Amino acid sequence: MDEKADREAAAAAKHLESKKKEAQELRDVGDAVAETINFTVSCRRIGDGDSYSPGTKKVHFIRHGEGHHNVAQKEWRVKPDFVWPSEPYTVDNDPEYSYIDALLTPKGEGQARELQARTVDLAPQLLVVSPMRRATATGILAFEKHVADKSLPVIAHELCHETGGKHTCDKRLKKADLAALYPMIDYSLIVDEEDPLWRDGLTRESKMEIASRAAKFLEWLRARPETHVAVAAHSGWLLSVFNGAIAEADAEVRHWFSTGEMRTVELTFKDK
Repeated sequence: MDEKADREAAAAAKHLESKKKEAQELRDVGDAVAETINFTVSCRRIGDGDSYSPGTKKVHFIRHGEGHHNVAQKEWRVKPDFVWPSEPYTVDNDPEYSYIDALLTPKGEGQARELQARTVDLAPQLLVVSPMRRATATGILAFEKHVADKSLPVIAHELCHETGGKHTCDKRLKKADLAALYPMIDYSLIVDEEDPLWRDGLTRESKMEIASRAAKFLEWLRARPETHVAVAAHSGWLLSVFNGAIAEADAEVRHWFSTGEMRTVELTFKDK
């Protein structure tokens, strides 16, 4: 191995270790999050085309494809002078906000299109997307046929926003700009013109805050009439859903999502 390859391997191992720690921190706040809602949620992994039980919901959870910020992070972490856990998209390292509401790379777009082989024969009743561009684009590319023939309504939801507050890549564009970019999407649930989770790049949401937001999304989803849904969002948020908001889950769905990954689950809601 050369020095760069050694640094890449070390950074990948450190990243995985940090995400395992983050998942545990989210599970640690699970009891407190549970107190904010009047029901519990359990989930099990199922096949994309599997049937699901009456009273449950079948959900395809998708992490966005590779974004430009993901590439920047990888390149940043193999620099000889890299110090963990510094990142290229903090305000001090990105004062010009060059990564704002980061877009997909060509590879990321390809990852989203690769999901079409799995989605083409599916018939979800609703596609929910984070209002951030990389997740929005992934959702509509993954279900391109459904969106094109208008058989699948698409709605943006702020509760699916990535962990907010600090990273320029996680600061979304204005609502009006997003609506102009994606006219096929319903933005009526987006209340604020500016990103309400942005905190001038000073602090990120706490584990309790993002896990509570994930729980509120599940509460909203439970109340919806649709029983077969797709959700395109982000790795940090998805980790919060499966570790902080869902009380019981298969171990295989609790771990970190890869870029462009889709996991299909059956959600069971029970009143306390």
